Amino acid sequence: MNTKKTYKRLTPVQKLVVVNARLRRGDMAKVANITGYSPTTVGSVLEGNSFNDRILNVAYDMTRFRKKNFHVIKDMKSRINKLTAADA
Repeated sequence: MNTKKTYKRLTPVQKLVVVNARLRRGDMAKVANITGYSPTTVGSVLEGNSFNDRILNVAYDMTRFRKKNFHVIKDMKSRINKLTAADA
């Protein structure tokens, strides 16, 4: 049986980039509640000022399947443009 992994393990910096591209309002508080760390510590880790593997992994698991923030904004702008064009 072949047990070879088919994915590449991400470095902490790569995880941090993914998390920060998808972070939403209230996510730091959720990560703090799940991990038991203070929101200040979570904020420090997600800003890249300190390192904590547990916090980073929880935040990564929470955000990895989301759209990136700029895609969400782009979709919202196109919906607004469609609505304003329909009204005119």
